[in-house]
Amino acid sequence: MRVIADNDGLRVHAIPGSHVITFGLDWPQHRTAELQGFALHRTDHSTGRADWIDAQKRYLSTDPGTDRGERVSTRQHPVQAFLWADYTVQPGVAYTYKVVALGGTPQELKELAAASVDVHTLERTASNHAVHFNRGAIAAQEYARRFKNRAPEEVPERAAYKWLSRGLFEALIAFIERAKNGDALHVAIYEARYAGVLNALAEARARGVAVQIIYDAKENGSGDDPPFPRDDNIGKLEEAHLLDVAIARHNSPSYIAHNKFIVLSREGEPAAVWTGSTNWSDNGFFGQLNTGHEIWQAETARRYLAYWTLLAEDPDGESLRSKLTTALPLPAVWPDDCTPVFSPRQQRDALDRYVQSMENSAAVLVTLAFSIDDKLGQMLKAESSGLRYVLMDGIKGNKKQVEKIAQTVREIRATEAGRVAIGAYLRSNALDQFLLERSNAMAKHVQFIHTKFMLVDPLGESPLVISGSANFSQASSTQNDENMLVIAGDREVADIYLGEFMRSYTHYAFRDAANAMALAGKPFEARPLNEDCTWAAEYYGDNFRSRQRRYFARSTQ
Repeated sequence: MRVIADNDGLRVHAIPGSHVITFGLDWPQHRTAELQGFALHRTDHSTGRADWIDAQKRYLSTDPGTDRGERVSTRQHPVQAFLWADYTVQPGVAYTYKVVALGGTPQELKELAAASVDVHTLERTASNHAVHFNRGAIAAQEYARRFKNRAPEEVPERAAYKWLSRGLFEALIAFIERAKNGDALHVAIYEARYAGVLNALAEARARGVAVQIIYDAKENGSGDDPPFPRDDNIGKLEEAHLLDVAIARHNSPSYIAHNKFIVLSREGEPAAVWTGSTNWSDNGFFGQLNTGHEIWQAETARRYLAYWTLLAEDPDGESLRSKLTTALPLPAVWPDDCTPVFSPRQQRDALDRYVQSMENSAAVLVTLAFSIDDKLGQMLKAESSGLRYVLMDGIKGNKKQVEKIAQTVREIRATEAGRVAIGAYLRSNALDQFLLERSNAMAKHVQFIHTKFMLVDPLGESPLVISGSANFSQASSTQNDENMLVIAGDREVADIYLGEFMRSYTHYAFRDAANAMALAGKPFEARPLNEDCTWAAEYYGDNFRSRQRRYFARSTQ
C-alpha cells in the first residue's frame, strides 16, 4: 500500500513493490536554496537492522579518498534528486524509512525536516497476482563489486546465477512444484531450452501430474542457419524424456509460437497461470530483463486453457485468428480486473486500444525491443503535458529501418514529455567513481531488455498494466502466437511494475547517455554532489524534471 507523509514542507510518497520501494520526494520551491539533499535511514523489521542508506555519489570537499566503486552514507553525502528507490528490499517484509531533508554545508550538514513512513513489500497482491522480475543487469556496478566481473559459471556455488535470477527462476520452479498427483500442467513455450525447468516438469510427471507441452517447432531456418528454436527445443525435450508429451507447433512457419505460459489445473479445473516474457534459457533467466507473472484466478486460468486447447490442434494462422475472434473476443472496455488477450488476431484491435489509452495520460512507461510500431511512435512523439518513458533493448534492422527508428527516437527525445533509454553498459572505468562493467555473454539476440509491458498512468486512480509475451508490433498482434494480460484498476500490480520499470530505466538511461558521449568523442563530465544548494532549482517549472517530481510525489506545487 502506498504511504504519504508530510512534515514541515517535506513530502515523502513511498510506493512499495516486491523487490523495489520507490520514493517520490518533494520540498517547497521557496526553500530550495536551503536544500543540500535527502538522507535516508531504513529499519528492516525482519532482521532488526537499522542503518543509514548508502549511495554512489559524494561531495568532493568531504570525500576522504573513497575507492572507486565504494558507496558512501547518504547522511554525509545526501541524495540530490526527488525520485529515489531502494532496490535491496525483500518481498513480504515490513520496513520503516526516515527521510531527512538536509541543509547547511557539506562540512556541517543540518536537519531541516524529517518524515517517516512504514512500508510493507508485496509477495502476492490482494487480487492474487505475484510478479517476479530477474535482475536484468549483469552489466552493473553491483555485479562488478560482488563478482569482480567474472562469468557467472566461474563463480562458486552458482552465487552469480542466484543473484541474477533474483527469484525469477526459483519462482517458476516453485509454481511447477505446486502441482501434485492428479493435477495437470499445460505448457506453451517458445524456447524450451533450460534443463532446470524441463527437469522440474519431468519430476512433476513422475509424481503423477499430467504434463503436456506445446513448443515452437517451425521450419524457419535459412542458408546455413538451422531452425531456431526448433532443434534446441527437440534436443532438450528429448534429454528430459518429455518428447512423448510434447506437441510440435508447425503451422505458419514464417511466424513464431512465442508464448511462455503454464496453466495449473487441480481436480480437472484450471486454477492458476504462469506467464510473462521469460523464455526458458540461460539468457531468459539470468541475462536480459524478464518477468514472470503468476495469477491465481480460476477464470483467467480457464481462458488460458481454452487458448492452449486451440493451439494444441496446431492450426494455421487464418484458422486460429478466426477461432480466437469467436471463442475469446475482446471486451467492449477493459473491466477493473485481469483480461487475457490472445494472438494471432484478425486485426490489431488490441494493440490500437493500448496505443489509444496513452492519449492525454499523465504518464506512460513502455518497454520495447528493437523497433517502434508506427502508430505507437506517433503517439509517443506527440507533445504532451505528461511523462513518456521508453526503455529499449536497441535499434536493429536494415539501413532504412534503423534510420526510421532512430528518427522516431530523436523525435520522442525532442519533446518535453519524452525520454528514451537504450540498453548499454559502461565499457570504460574512466567514469567518475564507476567500475568497468561486463557485457551479457549469454545473449545471442536480445542483450538487455526482453520484457513487453506498458504502464498507463500507474499512479492514477485507475492504472492500466499491459504485460505478457507480445511485443507491441503488428506481427505480434496478427501473426505470432502470443498472450497479454490487461490489468485495469489494480494499484498493487501497477506499483510492482512501476518500481521495476524505473529501476531498469534509471540504470540504462545513465549508461546510454555515457556511451552516446563516448561515440560523439566528448569527454565524460564528472558530476559529484552539488555543494551550494543550487541543484534543486531545475526541478521546478514545467520541465520534465518538475513533472516527474510532481507525479511521483503526488504533489501539486
